[in-house]
Order: sequence, then C-alpha cells, then structure tokens
Amino acid sequence: MGLRSVYVPMTPILDSDNDCTSLDGDHNMADDYDSPLTDLEDSTGSSGYSSLEETFSESSGSEYGGKTHNKKQPAKKRARVANLKALNTGVVLATNGSGRKKKTFSLIITMPIDILFEIFGLLGPVDLLHLSRTTKAFRKVLLSNNAVSVWKAARVNRGGVPNCMPGMSEVEWANLLFGGSQCYVCGTKGIMRVDFGIRRRACTSCLKKNLVYKPNFSSTFPSLDPIIMDLTPFTNIGGWAHGHASGSKFFWSDDILKVAAQLGMYQKDVHMFKPGAKKRLEDFKQSRRRYVDSVFNHVAICDAWVKRDRQHRQLTATELRSQNKELIKTRLIRLGHDTNDVARMFNNRDYAIDKELTDARWKRLLPRIEHNLSELKEQWRLQDQRDASRLRKTHLQDMYDNYRRDVVDFINGPPAMEPESDTSACPAFADKFPEFCTGYVHQTKLALIRSLGSYSGISQDTLALQNQGTNTPEEILLQLATSIFQCASSRSLPLITWDKVQYHKCHIYRTWSTMKATCTFSISQSGILAARSLLRLVGLDVKTTAATTMDQLQHLFFCSNCPPKQENGGLYRMAMDWRRSVIHCVEQSHREPRWELLNAEQLRVIRGPHAPEYPKATDPVWYCNQCDRHNGKPVNKATVIDHIRWHGTTVPKQGVDFSYDMAPVELPPPGMKFFISPPQLSRPSTKPQPSTKPQPPNNDYRCIHCNRSQRRFILEGVKQHIKHK
Repeated sequence: MGLRSVYVPMTPILDSDNDCTSLDGDHNMADDYDSPLTDLEDSTGSSGYSSLEETFSESSGSEYGGKTHNKKQPAKKRARVANLKALNTGVVLATNGSGRKKKTFSLIITMPIDILFEIFGLLGPVDLLHLSRTTKAFRKVLLSNNAVSVWKAARVNRGGVPNCMPGMSEVEWANLLFGGSQCYVCGTKGIMRVDFGIRRRACTSCLKKNLVYKPNFSSTFPSLDPIIMDLTPFTNIGGWAHGHASGSKFFWSDDILKVAAQLGMYQKDVHMFKPGAKKRLEDFKQSRRRYVDSVFNHVAICDAWVKRDRQHRQLTATELRSQNKELIKTRLIRLGHDTNDVARMFNNRDYAIDKELTDARWKRLLPRIEHNLSELKEQWRLQDQRDASRLRKTHLQDMYDNYRRDVVDFINGPPAMEPESDTSACPAFADKFPEFCTGYVHQTKLALIRSLGSYSGISQDTLALQNQGTNTPEEILLQLATSIFQCASSRSLPLITWDKVQYHKCHIYRTWSTMKATCTFSISQSGILAARSLLRLVGLDVKTTAATTMDQLQHLFFCSNCPPKQENGGLYRMAMDWRRSVIHCVEQSHREPRWELLNAEQLRVIRGPHAPEYPKATDPVWYCNQCDRHNGKPVNKATVIDHIRWHGTTVPKQGVDFSYDMAPVELPPPGMKFFISPPQLSRPSTKPQPSTKPQPPNNDYRCIHCNRSQRRFILEGVKQHIKHK
C-alpha cells in the first residue's frame, strides 16, 4: 500500500470576533498565526506544580536572556474593600485612566494545577494550542510531561482522531493536525495538505527543494550509504505530482541527514572495535526498519480518518448552512422585507454561513445582506422593465408584420375573375392607410416622450407655452430646442425636434419582401447637452424655449473646443447657427460643449453683402411669418416676397417677415469662415516664367545586393530589379 498525502480538515484558529463567513459563499480556512508550534517538545526535568503562579514566577526572567535576581518582597498593603470581591471570585477589576473598571482573569494562575488540568481536559486540541500561545506560564505547563493526559483527552474530545504518529509526541501530533496551515519550512500560509509519510506540512516549492527521489539518492548524497533509504520514512508523492500518489519513493533531505548522523555514530564505534558495537548497529537498523514499517502502516489509518472527518465536517457544515439560511429568511421577513424578494435573493445568491448565527454576528451581517437585497431589487426592476419592453416590442412587431403581410398578400393575391374586382378592392383597402399611419405616428410620439422622461420636469413647464388649444403639452414638448433625437438604424445626424423625426429617411434599400427593420429613435444625449449649453449662453430657459424661438434670434456661435484653422497665411473660425452648432458638437464628440457668442460687429462683418444664400430661392420651403397662408404649403422665395409686399412691407427681411421651413431641409446652413487674422493673398507675377523642359531620367542607380555587378538602372528599374530578386 503506497503512502498518501491528504488534506487534513483542521479547525481554524481564528479570533472569535472576526467573522470569516462570506456573503458570496467563500470561506477562508487559513490560520491567522504566523508561528506554528513545530519545535515544541515535552519538558523532561519538571514534575508537578502547585499552581500556575509558581510556574509564572519561574519563567518570568528577562526575555532577552537576562538573569532574574531575587529581591525581598515589600510588605503587602491592606486590601481595599473594592478588591475583596475580586479576591473571592478570582476576577480582577482593572481600572484605566478614565476610572472605568474592566474585568480580567489574571488571578486564574492562583488556581491549583489539578483543577486546571480538569478544565483543560474538557477542551479540544485547538483550544489547547490557543492556550499554549497566550502566556509563558500556560505554555510551560501544557508542554510538561504532566500534561500528556490533557492532550490525549483533547484528542478524544475532538472525536476519532488517530493515535500519535510513531516518533511524535502528543503536542507535535496536535500541532501537525490542528496547529495552522503554514508551511513548516518557509511559513507560507494556506497549506491544507499534510504529508503523513514525511510527517510534515510543506508547500509545493519546499517539496521540490527538499524531496529526494530514490534513483537520485546516489547523485545527491554520493558519500552516504544507500542503506539509509531503508531506515528513513518516505512518501510516494513527489513535488511535481500535485498530490497524486505514485509507486516511487521520495525522502525528506533533513531526515536523510539525521539518520546518516545516527548511523555514522554506530559505524564509528564498529570501526573503533568497541565491545558490542556490531550488535548495537544491527539493533539500530532493525529498530529503524520497524519504525519505518510502523509509519507506513499508520499512514493508512490517518488516511481513513481524514476521509471520514472530511465527510463529517462537510455534512455538519451543510446542515448548519441550511439552518442559518432559514433563520436569515425568517429574520428578514420579521424586519418587513417581502417574502418573495427574500426567497428570490437566496435563489440568486448562496449565503454560506457555516458558523452559529449569534446575535453579534447577525448584527454585523444584516447591513451587508440588506445592501445586497436592495441592489438585487433594483436589478430585478430593470430586468422586469426590459422583459416588458421586449414583450411589447415583439407584440407591436407582430402587429406590424401582420399588417405588412396583409398588404403583400393583397398585392400578390390571385387575380379575380373580373378585372374590375381587383381595382374596386383597392380603394376599400386604401381607406385603412390613414388609420395605420395615424397609429404609427402616435406610437412614435409616445416612445419619444417616454425617452425624454429621464429629463423630467419639462412637461409641467411646457403648459405655459400653450397659447392655443390645438396643441397638447406633449406635442409642444417635442418642439422644444432641447428635444433632440437620433436614429439608431442609419446612424444619422441629430434630429432636432419632431419636425426632423417625421421627415427622416433611412438611406437603406428595402423591398416589400425584405423590409423587416424599422427606424428606432432615441434621445441624443450629446445633442441635448449641446443645446442646453447654447440656451444658457443666450440666457433662455432650457425647459420652455422652443426651437423656433432660437431660429428667430439668428445668433451665431464659435466652438471654443476647436482651435482656429489656417488658410493662406490667415486664421479663421467657423461661425455657426445653433442647429449647426448642435450637429458640430455631436460629430466632433465634444464631451463638454463650450461656445462663444458673436457680437454685433462680428455679425455685421460675417453677414455682409456677399453672404451665401441658404436654402436656395427656388426651393419650395419658404413661408410668411405674418399670416398662416403658407402653413403646410411652403412656396419659393420670390412668391413669399411678393405675398409680404401685399401686407404692406416694401423691404421684407428674412427671419423677421419670412422664414424657411426647417423640416424638409435636411441640413441647416453650413458654417461661415470668420477670419481672425486676414489671409495674405499673393499677387500673380507678370514676368514670364521660363519654360522647363522635361529632364531625362537619372540612370545612375545600382543594386547594392549585386556586389560585382556594374549594371546601372533608373529609379523604377532598380525597384523592379530588387523586387524580383
């Protein structure tokens, strides 16, 4: 039977006030102590102690190796009345600077040693290791020969722990199993596996450095006798095996050196011809072989215990987690949380708390659990909203597909017996078009208004804009200067107000049989930020200003994020109206819009007699601002000027007396160049330029890869030559 290296489920030595439970299911079994009791040995020269006070006095010398000088003790003072209770109960009431008294157990050392041993006999190995690491007095008492029965009783109290490994004391055995998860060599934490064959807890790095493979023994220790391998405990798990056993043998290098030293002493006596040396040498070899066999057989017992203990601990932890889960549910419901939310929370996240849920631990865990519950409720709300939106979208898409399918089926249907029947059915079917179009427009408006809901507070303010009873506040909301949208299907420019949305066309080729995608409109956050910054710059309210109001102001702006550009030695900046400024901000992806308003002098310069005309005078987009004759029926510029003169205005002004409809115009007017520094225009030279004849190609190129060749090329020829090499 091969030796095995197994994981020992140890009880973690942790502070009772430190909650190691994880709300996400993680559980850390690592020890918090850095110094494992690897060098603990039983005291050989001590007998019994009457009390721990005597023990403490014997070990109270200097920690730096100094001697303890016995001095005459001063006379004891009369005990105060406040301390009489402490003397009777063994509890000292310590006082700090503030006068408050704190209970301590420093007088526990006055108890008889046999009573302490009775108390210690009720503890487990982990508790005894804790006590041995508290004070020098407890350490000396628990490591004495008289305390062996205490360690045995602790091992029995733990339940099922096998007897000590041959050659190890009770203290060493308890420390190996329960003393921490540190590597015995380098101190690395988190080493859960104990290799019983070499009786150590070691990390992978130390195993690779210290384990000696049996075939490599002669090369590693060329001066040692190979018989040492028969006298040294071994393991069949190498440093590179990652816990998997094999049929090979691996020895710990320090064990080999110790056995070699002992064997060398006996061999030295034989070489010196001491009486009985050979017999003592053979007895030593036989005893070591029996020891190796006993270690080998004891490993199987330890393996079986580890397996049973692991299963028992897992079962206990599972039951405790289940109990704590139900207890947490009950307490959360008592605190007023919804039963369905609590049950849904435990379905989404497992709270692995494998400790007793005390009141102190519950007080620490409750804020974290309630925070997680609030986050999950928000996630569920968003998910429910997405599911509902997806369901509505699917339902509306099915309705549209059915309508479109009816149109396609009607067009591609079989011909009737009489041609008049085909044409007579068209008007009846066409009567449904206004209903379909009205429904689509209504649904689109509702979707856009809902998308503006994130910028709430607008709809109430738009009531002040309703000067007529024909438009609803929702429709006025879609005409605000900050109502800017975008189409996700064609990635178009920002669509300012509902007028641009209703005239928007995606430049995608579709047919009746392949048309499935529709325009999906959403708010343009960058466009809204740009529009708001422009409104604040001119001193208008961002919640109530309509787009037509900004159009009538005819302000021009410079983008402060863009530096001046050069042209013919001069510097210029682009002056744009507010619509072009919004488009410019979205196109350039400016995170923070910054603008500069042109003053009256700059406007006079840029709007000189040679200002570009936009839109064209022949475009049917012009209407009169003094009456509603051209509402819905715009005309060309000449017609609207003649109409305004009929009103009595001899010199009509654009933007005041008449304007153009922004909706059918795809883009606003482009920006105009405003030169900060005038360009330097070069005058054409009057001198005749000498005629230049074409120069013959230079054929003075050679290939440096061809060292001995004197062949010469033109530039293109040598390039082709090198390319084909």
